[in-house]
Amino acid sequence: MSNINTILVTGVTGNIGSHVLFELLFDLYSKKEEARIYVLIRKQRHISAQERLLNEVFSKQLIPEKIVPFYKEYIEKYVEVIEGEIHNFILPEKAGNTITVYHLAASVNLSNTEKAKHEIAHVNYHHTQAFFDTIKCRTKKLVFVSTAFSRGEIEGAIEEDYHSATTYNFRNFYEAYKMKIEKLVLQIAKENNFSCTIARPSIVSGRLIDFPKFVSSRYIVFYAVGEFFNKIKKSHSNIGTIRLALNIEGGLNIVPVDYVAKGIIRAADIKEEQLNITLTQNVPTQYIATSILKKCGINIELVPEEPEDKSTIEKLFYKTIGSQLLKYSMSKNHYFESKLIRKLLSNIEEPNMKEHFQEIYDFAHNINFNNANIKLEANL
Repeated sequence: MSNINTILVTGVTGNIGSHVLFELLFDLYSKKEEARIYVLIRKQRHISAQERLLNEVFSKQLIPEKIVPFYKEYIEKYVEVIEGEIHNFILPEKAGNTITVYHLAASVNLSNTEKAKHEIAHVNYHHTQAFFDTIKCRTKKLVFVSTAFSRGEIEGAIEEDYHSATTYNFRNFYEAYKMKIEKLVLQIAKENNFSCTIARPSIVSGRLIDFPKFVSSRYIVFYAVGEFFNKIKKSHSNIGTIRLALNIEGGLNIVPVDYVAKGIIRAADIKEEQLNITLTQNVPTQYIATSILKKCGINIELVPEEPEDKSTIEKLFYKTIGSQLLKYSMSKNHYFESKLIRKLLSNIEEPNMKEHFQEIYDFAHNINFNNANIKLEANL
């Protein structure tokens, strides 16, 4: 296996990372190729990194149907686990010095507290710096996964080039540090003479291309709104009308995780330094809110700003989930150009998120946001 591609993937226990690994294995199978794929996984108490790979990443509820016939064989032949942290691991010498790296490991904390700032700075910046100290001299191509929101709050058209901007209006520490590390990563790539593409997905949903559809390893962001109110509904018989603050004319860019993963894989073959993995059409924020709360059986009133005279339930919402998501629901009208990703995925029909959003949310709601509640087919 000395002359085949060598790949390193971080963050495979996350939603996007697991799907990147699924796509890599499917590519090997469909192209009849071989590769050495290293996956960096942190062990947990009493659970080894290898066990996490098999039980979390390749959980029977999450595996796409297209890799079911061969995935066990391919894990055995092509996937090797490196147990460690992104800031503390040993990359085997046999991995060579022409590695394609997909770096996805990161903390997603949208809070604006000092605790959140410390976590984001520690994990997303300082630990990532340490990671590149280990791999920078052994990398051929880097796909660094950031976020489409690292540009901060902006109105109108959003194009790929974020770095030529002179001012930024970040909503939280997560966005600010993503931009900071993006610029550092590109600098490291230039200094060490390897190619780098920053891949930026927007809000990620469950699958819309590969079967079984709608599945995700985690149900966060907009899903979290429904999970909150679903729990409240079960414990409070009389909730009353909930006032949700949002931009009535606004929209959010939501992209299915399998579409994101396909874009990330193909980003390894392009020269462009910045790639937004977004859809050309946003889902109206008003539609998102009404779809979720309708499923929860809760009456809502859409309001232009956070209410001052909150009910007990509203206070709890705006203190928890709402405190993180309000700045997104209130975002200025904007849209992503999405030209490069459509060129890159021209053989794949762009998913229609507006058409399928209710199905995507309802699926998660119906399994109580827990994949353990998915009924499995016998062939898995």
